[in-house]
Amino acid sequence: MVSERVTKIGASPTLKISAKAKAMKAEGIDVIDLSVGEPDFPTPENVKVAAIKAIEQNFTKYTENDGIPELRKAVCKRLKEDYGLDYKPNQVLISAGAKSSLYHLIQAIVNEGDEVIIPAPYWVTYPECVNLAKGKPVIVETREEDGFLLTPEQLKAAISPSTRALVLNNPSNPTGAAYTKEQLLALAEVIRKEDIYLVADEIYSRLVYDGFQFISLAALGEDIKKKTILINGVSKSYSMTGWRIGYAAGPAEIIGAMSKIQSHTTSNACSVSQKASLEALAGPQYEVNRMAAEFQRRRNYVLMRLQQIPGISCFKPQGAFYLFPNVSSYYGKEAGGIQIRNSYGLAYYLLREARVAIVPGDAFGADDYIRISYATSMENLEKGMDRIAEAMSRLKTAKKVKKIYLQNYVTRVKKSVPVEVVAEGKLRDALVAEMESHLGYENYYEWNANINGTIVQLRTNVGHLYDFWVENWFPGQIEAGLEPHAVIYAVDNVPGREPRAYYHPETRTGILVNADNYGPLRKLALGMVLDSSEHLGINAVRGMAVGLDGNGLVLVGQPGTKKTELFFELLKMPRVQAQTNEILFVRFSGSKAVADAVERKFLIPTNTVELYDRLARLFDHSKCENVVTRREDCTDRTCPLQDECRLDKGAPYCFRASGEAQAMLDPNWMAGPQGYAKRTNLKTLVILRNDQVSPAVVELSKEEALRILESGEPSGAVKSLGAKAQPFFNPHLLVINEDKLAIQRMFFSRLLDQVKCCLVNSGVATPDHLKKIGTP
Repeated sequence: MVSERVTKIGASPTLKISAKAKAMKAEGIDVIDLSVGEPDFPTPENVKVAAIKAIEQNFTKYTENDGIPELRKAVCKRLKEDYGLDYKPNQVLISAGAKSSLYHLIQAIVNEGDEVIIPAPYWVTYPECVNLAKGKPVIVETREEDGFLLTPEQLKAAISPSTRALVLNNPSNPTGAAYTKEQLLALAEVIRKEDIYLVADEIYSRLVYDGFQFISLAALGEDIKKKTILINGVSKSYSMTGWRIGYAAGPAEIIGAMSKIQSHTTSNACSVSQKASLEALAGPQYEVNRMAAEFQRRRNYVLMRLQQIPGISCFKPQGAFYLFPNVSSYYGKEAGGIQIRNSYGLAYYLLREARVAIVPGDAFGADDYIRISYATSMENLEKGMDRIAEAMSRLKTAKKVKKIYLQNYVTRVKKSVPVEVVAEGKLRDALVAEMESHLGYENYYEWNANINGTIVQLRTNVGHLYDFWVENWFPGQIEAGLEPHAVIYAVDNVPGREPRAYYHPETRTGILVNADNYGPLRKLALGMVLDSSEHLGINAVRGMAVGLDGNGLVLVGQPGTKKTELFFELLKMPRVQAQTNEILFVRFSGSKAVADAVERKFLIPTNTVELYDRLARLFDHSKCENVVTRREDCTDRTCPLQDECRLDKGAPYCFRASGEAQAMLDPNWMAGPQGYAKRTNLKTLVILRNDQVSPAVVELSKEEALRILESGEPSGAVKSLGAKAQPFFNPHLLVINEDKLAIQRMFFSRLLDQVKCCLVNSGVATPDHLKKIGTP
């Protein structure tokens, strides 16, 4: 399995689209690629000659980690000549591309939880760099009417005590917007009063048009320069994208920190490329001016063509080589059976119908737009714009536009958190005092839930957790002046703490810190109820249960035993009722084991959507968590639709794209009240294993069943990579010691006196086998 940090980032959308266009070309399809940010000009001849000379002189070994001294000096000279900036060689780091410089910089200055302000539309890599450093991207949306520029008021409002840096791309990818000196000075007035770094990505600084005067952020004064780290390179201005040379210039201590990190990633940049870049920076500069003039001509042409397409508006960029037209007036229209819902849908339509590759604006944080690169020949631009204009003219208002507004909440923490049992009362009191100090009255939520007769009160500052809590549990009534049986503090934004849960058994106090997803809260609540109700003779079976004419059958097993698949297959059969998809509470009444579903809703992973034909429609109307809405966030590596992805086609979301997405589903919606059993007489306990040789069904003796249940691991089970044995297959048990295990043994021993227990091999057994053993 890949690391968690990898699942939190997506591959570069621009590179993926460019790769798709190249693959189509390789198949003989005539595709015009207007997606990639790469000049089509050849690298200047003098630069190529310098590289050949370096090879001939065997300059092909490791160089200094920071870059060869003469190249760093050339960077200093170029910064002085172009922008009036004074830097010394020890304030310059040469890296394998500007992207590498940016990554090393963010790693050097951002600590976990630090905030980095990123104006949107943004280059796709900025938020991912911050995420990889465990920082928090703070996206500030700029407006087309403001020229896509960050205003001082927006900057001031975005700065918080946790702000570590501001990223300013000038000129901008994807909009081409550039800041005048006056606009930069206005931002500098805000920055001077704050202790933050300025990440100035000026990779397009040489490519400006209409006589625009570019001003470097570091040139606004010595105080600003001390806070600024410049990112630049040779890729765009010298048409050297494949040579992979970028550089950073800034305070020596920051550059030194970046150098340390680089020494453990790429070591030095390519030796031959460094010699070529030396010639580019120190040699004649007329090729840069020639390219800029040609880019301006192309910009004017594409802008003119876009302005002729009805319903499209487009900002006139001052730099870079992109146009960022607003195409939202075409959303809701359709042609050829393709309905345009968003920028991804339009990109898919243009690729399929017009054979033109562009980049959806959602990749840059602005879904109303698309990005068109004019870094290609006029011939390609003319042909591409003809195709775009014709394809857009075919889009007509859809006869029926189905809009679904998914109730989706994207959490910061997406996985379970460790639970620590706290024995000391003083530690419990200290934790409670810390939590209460962060429960301000402005965002305080409280609700009593009745969980199998135990009144559990939630106290939280997370509105999302409150919403799911109220949705999931039956309300618990208590008399005025009385205390609930148990209390959970779920508090987010506590500085200096890792996501974690604590439980103090003596006072029945649960504490959930800095975890904003519902799974850990629900698990903590169930564990606390289990721990507090054992003495009442009520315990729980963790499994998926159905009702068969009033008789209950529960499936117990580890991940990898096809438990979920069998559960939904059973629900497709006549006279089978859903009871619970996760846990049953069982009490004994005479000779009966009465099983209750204590939750109002099923918390279901949405990637099960294809196991039951009604789930997609039902999830549409359920409260959801972490459903993927962007192609680059998809973590489903087994999806059969990789090349025909729904999200690429413009679908607003995909339920199977992430294993961390959940839906709070009302079981009554699945087949009406008659298809849901809240209470059953539990008659059959099924323990699942998965192999290809064992019998489909083996009825177990009480002793055999008890042994397997206590171990939490039947022989022959095919486990998932993350599976581990849990006593009695129940991960909700918070306190596991000999006394607690003895109580579990007593409960299951009594249960096995009253129910039939079978070991079922899901590798060969069918739902018919299950229904047969569950029917008296």
